[in-house]
Amino acid sequence: MIRLAFVVPRYGREVLGGAETLARRFAAHLPPDEFKVTVLTTCARDMQTWRNEYPPGETQVSGLRVLRFPVDHRRRDARTFQHLTDRINRGEPVSRDDQAAWLEHSAHSPDLYRHLFRHGDAHDLFIFLPYMFGTTLYGSAVWPGKSVICPCLHDEPYAYFTDVRLMLAHARGLMYISQPERTLAEEKLGIRHPAAQLVGFGLDEFSTDSERFRQKYGLGGPFILYAGRLGLMKNVLQLVSHFQAYCQAQPERDLKLVLIGSGPLPLPNHPDVVPLGFLPEQDLHDAYAAAMVLCQPSLVESFSIVLMEAWLAGVPVLVHGHCDVTRHHVLRSNGGLYFTSAAEFAGALDWLLDHPQARQQMGALGRAYVRREYNWPTVISRFRQALQVWQT
Repeated sequence: MIRLAFVVPRYGREVLGGAETLARRFAAHLPPDEFKVTVLTTCARDMQTWRNEYPPGETQVSGLRVLRFPVDHRRRDARTFQHLTDRINRGEPVSRDDQAAWLEHSAHSPDLYRHLFRHGDAHDLFIFLPYMFGTTLYGSAVWPGKSVICPCLHDEPYAYFTDVRLMLAHARGLMYISQPERTLAEEKLGIRHPAAQLVGFGLDEFSTDSERFRQKYGLGGPFILYAGRLGLMKNVLQLVSHFQAYCQAQPERDLKLVLIGSGPLPLPNHPDVVPLGFLPEQDLHDAYAAAMVLCQPSLVESFSIVLMEAWLAGVPVLVHGHCDVTRHHVLRSNGGLYFTSAAEFAGALDWLLDHPQARQQMGALGRAYVRREYNWPTVISRFRQALQVWQT
């Protein structure tokens, strides 16, 4: 039996985030007769405050053993961290010292690091994710020979930090969830790791009822759906801006933009923009099925779970053409369209509205793609093959 520990900064059914969802679902789908799985995480739930909300110690989440350790706020200056983050996001040059300071003021758990040091022999491999938090950067340095990094890379300034590239280069192995993520690491970061493996991520089938969603939320006509965090990094403001311009140019089109999710982004008061907040899982699944199209405008994705879930519901997608990952999925599946400007966004909406049969076919092609490439038996088989490389 292989003893695995997933190390992730936040963990729980109510914790939002792509990497956190990946860790939770992946750990839950590993066959218990083959894998003894432990999850090592912090007591934090919110990635903005990193406040310790869960009690420390051992607990069970969906039948898995979870050990939680507190975030140490004594060593973390949130104002310094935010100041550096703002500079980095504006594209300002940052020195090696600035990079080190940003990492130092990230979320850290010395108790977690001590546990890794003392109990490393209890695990055959550690799977760390995502790349940019202290739990991964510092935690993987304790047992680099046993550490596999699932980086969930985005093409963003933090990925180019010296310490990040050193971590990726010196880990036992790398686990990628999409080919463009691997291409980013190899061609832009210069990380050509001999034990890099493309594993992917699995999706479970689910039931939907589009009419139930429409009746519950009072939506009768066609709508574009966005599902995810309402934040600047997800490019939601551009989506809303393009949609408002479309409504102004074509007022005769009866179309709404439905936003599902939570976050700090202030949304405009517009009669055709419908923010629903965070919804129960079944309502989200029903929303996919009811939508004319799911729009994923983000430029920083390493996989995009919502894209796959929309396709499983048989709905086409509209993605940003400058995001290598989502464009890659669209081109491989023929399950959607992409845009790079307001004019292309408007043209895509017109085409989708005017071609309902082709729209339905796109959704069916997307569903076939997910079922073929990202079903759990296929993904677990890739993971087993990767383990043979990492354990050699």
